[in-house]
Amino acid sequence: MCKKSHSWGRHHWRGHHTHHGRHFGAASATFPVNVRELDDRYELHLFAPQLSREDFKLELVDRTLTISITASKEEEIELGNWIRQEYRPRGMERSFLLNEKIDLDNIKAAYADGVLKATLPKHPDQVTQRRGVDIG
Repeated sequence: MCKKSHSWGRHHWRGHHTHHGRHFGAASATFPVNVRELDDRYELHLFAPQLSREDFKLELVDRTLTISITASKEEEIELGNWIRQEYRPRGMERSFLLNEKIDLDNIKAAYADGVLKATLPKHPDQVTQRRGVDIG
């Protein structure tokens, strides 16, 4: 099991992830995640191709969002005479400690085209206000 700490942006996000899975040489079964901040929300994009929506479980405990993947379709994959297989995850879990700006009651997620997208809206009073400033 591996644990790492991540910090995104201006310390709006604090998180760690763990992954459980088989090792293929030096690589391990984990999926890359991109996080971006917009004025009214954060978006978390987890790249997980060849899975279905049913393979994911999202759970929110206090301020920790955990994304679990259990891909148990092993029996459906023809094993054949593969020399190397790097994309057959057995299971993975990543957890993210969410900051106080996020509206925990309105988190949504969708899976399409190999990407799980979690939308984490900000509380209305935390929305970034932008406006131009005249130069005198």
